[in-house]
This record gives sequence, C-alpha cells and structure tokens, in this order.
Amino acid sequence: MANSSVSLSLLSSIFATVAFFLSWSSVYNCNYVKFTTIQDTSLSLGFGLFSHSWYAVSIPLGGSVVFQACIGYGSTAIDGSMKAARIFSILALVIGGIFFFHNIIGGCVNPNKRAYTRSEGVAYLSACLFQGLSLLLLNSPTVCTNNQLIHQLQSELDSRENIQIEFNDTCTLSTGARCCIAAIVFWFLAALASCQATSVEERKGENNGGGGENLREPLVPDNLL
Repeated sequence: MANSSVSLSLLSSIFATVAFFLSWSSVYNCNYVKFTTIQDTSLSLGFGLFSHSWYAVSIPLGGSVVFQACIGYGSTAIDGSMKAARIFSILALVIGGIFFFHNIIGGCVNPNKRAYTRSEGVAYLSACLFQGLSLLLLNSPTVCTNNQLIHQLQSELDSRENIQIEFNDTCTLSTGARCCIAAIVFWFLAALASCQATSVEERKGENNGGGGENLREPLVPDNLL
C-alpha cells in the first residue's frame, strides 16, 4: 500500500507539472484565440490575455510585404470578461504553482518522505476551476465578439487597393485556448491522484495503529494493585 501511495503521489506531481506549463503557455501566449481570413485560413491574427499579434504592412517597389509581431494591448479598453479571465488564469497559475514547486523542492530535500495532505488535492481542484473560468475570454467583446482592433486593421487593408485581405467576424480557438483546456484536464487529474494518494496513506495509518489499540489497557487492573 505504501508503494501505491508513492506511485499515486508521483503521478499527481507529473500531472501537475504538465498542467502548470500548459497553464503558463495559455496565459503568456498571444494566440489564445485567432481571427482567420476568408481568402486564406492559414493567415490569421491572434489575441491572448495580455498581448496580441499584429500586422505591419510595407509596400516597397514592385509589391507589398506583411510583417507579424506580438505586442501588448496598450490603451485598448479592456472589458469585464477579459479582466475576469486574466484574474482567474493568474490564480490558477499561482495556486497550482505553489503546490507544484512545493512538491519539487520537498522531493529534492527529502525524497524518502512525502507529506500527504488534503490541501494539495483541494489546491489542484481550485486551479482546475480557475483555469476553466479563464475561458471567459471567449465571451469578451474586446477579443471575440466586437474586436475593434480587427475593425481597425480591416479598414487599413481596405484602403490599400493592392491588398485583398478580409478577416472573419468571429474568433476561433487557437494555441492558448487549447493549452488552457488541456491544463484543466491535467489539473483535475492531479487533484484526483493527490486525493487518492492521501486516502491510501490515511488507510495505511489506520491499519498500522489499529492493532495497538487493545494494548493500551493495563494487563493488571488498577484496583488489584
């Protein structure tokens, strides 16, 4: 049973590791969602929680060149859904990361001793919940439903006769959102494995302590002494 709890604990740490880096990628990725063009779906403009990709159009002699870069939102107005998504994504990263790094450091300091607590499973489950709530970005007018930056870029492109590019009106999931969904799954798996490891360890402690309960009674009653 000891090996079972250790294996489950190791599995929980692996799931938490994957979830943490997926969560990190979803937060600091400028391609959480994307707007594709009608003419060519491989050409897209991505938007993330804290930054977005952007095009710069240069027209040298004999043609045009389009450059793409990842920049911050700057003075762009941020709506409530986007603010909530930012907060929840950071909470998921911080809460899950604290217990993730605690396990890593604890395993390096004393690899033969593992502290089993319910709080770890609860923390991973909370990270799973907050990670899921960060998908509120999909309801953000700033990003998906009424993206003014897309309208601005489309107006600039329409003013150039030699560039025929038209973006779709709705956003689609991109790398960041897919990483977020995957992180939700791995945070949940880490929580399940952690809670199961704690349950196994608690049952082990009960079995080890149960046999000695009858020995607490004195062999000779006090009233006979």
